Amino acid sequence: MKGFKWVAWGFALLVAMLPAHATQASSAQAIQEMRSLGFSVCANILVYFNENGSPYELRNKQAYLQGMTRLQSLAASQRLEDVSAELSRLQSSVADTAELPQSEVELRRTSPGYTRWLLPVLDSHARLQELLDAHYRRIDNAEELQSSLHALSRDIGQLLLGYQIASFSRLGAEQWVMSAQQVLDQDQRVLDSFTGLSSLNPAVEKQLADPARQYAFSREQLFNQSGRWMPNGVGRYLGMAMLKIDQAAIELTK
Repeated sequence: MKGFKWVAWGFALLVAMLPAHATQASSAQAIQEMRSLGFSVCANILVYFNENGSPYELRNKQAYLQGMTRLQSLAASQRLEDVSAELSRLQSSVADTAELPQSEVELRRTSPGYTRWLLPVLDSHARLQELLDAHYRRIDNAEELQSSLHALSRDIGQLLLGYQIASFSRLGAEQWVMSAQQVLDQDQRVLDSFTGLSSLNPAVEKQLADPARQYAFSREQLFNQSGRWMPNGVGRYLGMAMLKIDQAAIELTK
């Protein structure tokens, strides 16, 4: 558990670092940052409330609140009006989660309405990702290496959120649960991407060394969905891997 706490602080520091670089980034990088933030916000909300992990850790709440603020700022700076409108809906759904218990003491006093208050968050996030993916496909200034790194990061973000949904009991989000075959296929795509990208040159291999290790550490849990859930640990390690790949896209395409 000490290792997970260390990674949690590292994850928070990395999130804090990204905005400083984003002002120099292309629109492709800005949209990618929004995609990653979307996965991070939604995953951290689920981790915060998930009774199968260590619920109500304040750092997870701070992470999703800070992520929402950054998302709204980026959407405004990129003048993505449709994204801003969806973020307003997402913000409203996030605010509504205040109706859920916010501590284990409160949890023992009531039966939480996870389906009522968390499904709107997942639904809005799904629409947000569709919009951001559409905007990403329309841009023409992304380099091939940058696009490949962004695709790898997005695949990990989807696995990150998929695990959080699957590990959350009484959520009622079956339509968003990834099938065993989908997890296998996406995992293979991630492994192939790490191998292919790392073979390009030593600089890329060096940048991907840490996220590759973090992903490898989480793989066993991705496939072990038999009740021994580790939402906090998987969230930290996959979240770190996703954001470090985004950082590599910035550093390697300067």
